[in-house]
Amino acid sequence: MVPNTPADDASPTRRAFLRRGAGAVAAGFVAATAGCTSALPPLGSAQRFGRIDVPDADPPRYRRWLPAPSAVDGVDAEGYAYLFRRPGALDYPAPVRFTTPRKRLLSHLDHFGIGYANYDRLLHTPFGTVLAGEFDAEAVGETLTDSGYAAMGSDGDYDRFTRDDVPRRAAVGDGVVVWSSERVHDHPRIDALLDARTGRRTRYHDADAGVARLTDTVGESRMVEYVPPSDERYWQKCEGFRFDGDTAYHVMTFLYPEGRTPSESELRDRAVDGTVLTREVDHSDFRIDGRLVIVEGRIPPGEGIDPVDITPPYPPQITWGYAADTDASAVTVRHEAGDSVPTSALGYTFDADVPDGWLVLAEQRPLPTDGETLAAGDAVTLSLPATPTVEAIPHGDIDHEAANPYAAADPRPVARLELLYGPGETRRPVFAVPLEGSS
Repeated sequence: MVPNTPADDASPTRRAFLRRGAGAVAAGFVAATAGCTSALPPLGSAQRFGRIDVPDADPPRYRRWLPAPSAVDGVDAEGYAYLFRRPGALDYPAPVRFTTPRKRLLSHLDHFGIGYANYDRLLHTPFGTVLAGEFDAEAVGETLTDSGYAAMGSDGDYDRFTRDDVPRRAAVGDGVVVWSSERVHDHPRIDALLDARTGRRTRYHDADAGVARLTDTVGESRMVEYVPPSDERYWQKCEGFRFDGDTAYHVMTFLYPEGRTPSESELRDRAVDGTVLTREVDHSDFRIDGRLVIVEGRIPPGEGIDPVDITPPYPPQITWGYAADTDASAVTVRHEAGDSVPTSALGYTFDADVPDGWLVLAEQRPLPTDGETLAAGDAVTLSLPATPTVEAIPHGDIDHEAANPYAAADPRPVARLELLYGPGETRRPVFAVPLEGSS
């Protein structure tokens, strides 16, 4: 049995919305600080302090796409996380914290006939993902309809497309795709993004002075990530990566409530306990400006992960679809569009809806096919057990000293079938099929 974390499309709670607003892409920082009772983020081991000449960032133009939470019906959270990237090619070593989010983004996105590295800008939010670049809107529309989307006509400057096997929506305009998926996004609403872009809805930074201050400070660069306060942290945080040739710079900012900003001496005392900056930083600097703390770090050329050494490798960008048999005894998963993938790198498992703090124990199974690859147009049929269940256990009930640490696990009804990708032992979900009777 292989421990399996809750799927990205599990029913979102308010805490999940705050934490997973960028589709769990921000989960690395949250996991590193969960349960921390101190007001201080750790700063790094054996850091050398001194002023760093960090290159300037561009103005944060991406913010025009971000609606205020209060401007979106059904959203009761005061803030949400998001991730901005300039994908592009990167042919030299880069920091782990910069390269890791790309894996999750690729496993989330459908294929639109463009290719991840060809996007100029990507903005991932709880409401949908905005993809901008130089591409032909008509060609994107043809890719969508050829891969199972239905054309729904035009609305203003955008052609609309939809598919319902796993509900997905796309609006395609001149050099931009706005896309949502119920599997990927906590609150799929592409209209909220489009309305913010045109000013018909209040924007995030106009409604939240903290968001405005942090994003003004960090600007727009190769990567920007914002995380709001949560039950575990009472500060707002925004970080960015900037590059000057093959030298990378990591900029992290924190905004504290009035009267709760740590002192400079406290920050320096924390400098031996870990790092909020990427682990490759060799020189760091911090400044305090009222409630705002700015931490900057320089990553020397050659430090980080070389693209050819990334393990597991980046997943292919594929549009997946499925059809269920009428008697619910099997589902057929289809490769609709995108890169070919070796069948040896694919598998599947079953997942359940469980509370926060639970671990699902699920067996990973190989695809039942004799083919060596799956390419666009190929399909594979997966049989379903009559009453599928998986075992799950609260993290606190795992007995690491016992012969069977998971002996206290209980059976849970299966909610979804997950398609997995990853050469070797490490795999991640790339598609999920909701099963009949699941919520």
